[in-house]
Amino acid sequence: MINGFKLSKFFLLLPVLGIAIVSSGTLFPFIVGKYVWFRTVVDLALISFTLGLLFHDGNNAVWHRLRALLREPLVIAVTVFVGIFLLACTFGINPSFSFWSNFERGEGGLQLLHFWLYFVLLVTLFREDKDWQRLFGFALAGGLLMAAYGFMAGVGVQGYIGPRFGADRFNGSIGNPAYAAAYALFMLFYAGYLLVSKYRHKLLSFGATALYVLMAIFVAVFWLAATRGAFMGFVASLIGFLGYFIYTKKHWRKWLLAVAIVVVVAVGALIKFKDTPLVKSIPGSRLFDISVTAQTFEDRTYMWHTAVEGFMHRPLLGWGPENYLQVFDRYMDIGYFKPAAGFGAWFDRAHSIYFDYLVETGILGLLSYLGIFVVFYWQFVKRSAGHSLLASRSAIERGLLFSVLFAYLVQGIVLFDVSPIYMNVFIILAFGAYQFESHAGHEVKHAH
Repeated sequence: MINGFKLSKFFLLLPVLGIAIVSSGTLFPFIVGKYVWFRTVVDLALISFTLGLLFHDGNNAVWHRLRALLREPLVIAVTVFVGIFLLACTFGINPSFSFWSNFERGEGGLQLLHFWLYFVLLVTLFREDKDWQRLFGFALAGGLLMAAYGFMAGVGVQGYIGPRFGADRFNGSIGNPAYAAAYALFMLFYAGYLLVSKYRHKLLSFGATALYVLMAIFVAVFWLAATRGAFMGFVASLIGFLGYFIYTKKHWRKWLLAVAIVVVVAVGALIKFKDTPLVKSIPGSRLFDISVTAQTFEDRTYMWHTAVEGFMHRPLLGWGPENYLQVFDRYMDIGYFKPAAGFGAWFDRAHSIYFDYLVETGILGLLSYLGIFVVFYWQFVKRSAGHSLLASRSAIERGLLFSVLFAYLVQGIVLFDVSPIYMNVFIILAFGAYQFESHAGHEVKHAH
């Protein structure tokens, strides 16, 4: 008989490959195929897992494992957020739309429920380092296909949708440069973590060399996407990485502090002198064009003000996910109406994960969302000094895990969540939950 748990683990590897799907036959080619693929393979993983619980000889151990997980702080925090999100769907102004979303977005309560299932199944079934290394490898393969699609479009290959090189920023198979850049940052984490965990003693091996190449490709994707929010997220992540070592490695503190200061000063100088010919001559100099007076930032402040107005009228559970457009229609800031500039941008999001959750899921939704990351870092600090898997990792592995979510949280100030980014966030959270467990919770050897 087929082992349902092994089959479920196989299906759990497949969602990350969906980033390469572009369904040209649908009205929204960069979105529809991806969320259909994600839900399909997660549902197949759940069905296989259920069959394992019903018929596999080792089901008692998995039941015990599942019950124990539901008492883990990070699992509880994620579950509470998803539960409040679903409550916001139920008590919003359009429950059906909040849960099912629409054909264009494919998000809402149904999609978040699938992300939660993906998270729980990952934490339950991925019990060895090799499981996570395999998942990161699949993610990198999907990311490479995403980049390849963008490069094919960039050189004008027929059938590939996207801008030519020089005409616009790099989209990849995501269809939006902002999220292509953010996605590339997750890929750099996976590649870097594999390098230091699996190949740290074989840095000149074929596998390590392949990771170097992949990292170079994703740096190119990040640079060609030229997204300022993602750039500031990267800087925050880099400072967080250095800060972790400054805090934990006292004998390196002086030198690392000097490096952090140089990074901050260099980035600050590039932003300060962004309009000079020298800075403008740098390829991708758009990254440094960061200002609170920029038109795109000004537009966002109007959306944030509108979100706050909406929140004041429904403060507890908000208007319901996917319903920001209703708030925009009712409370649009008059300052945004500029006839001389034409219609302007159309907003169905507040263009900030924080303001989006505030207006759509209320104060309960926002606090439960932020609570996930509070618990993540509380557990990180607590488990780093305990008898957990995390405590047994190298300082670089711990530093990478500590800093990766900084990029997401900072870029989220000016960007809203979409499914490709959400998927990686839930993967990192599941990986964190795995790392925070004690050695006693693992019956197997952890391969490096």
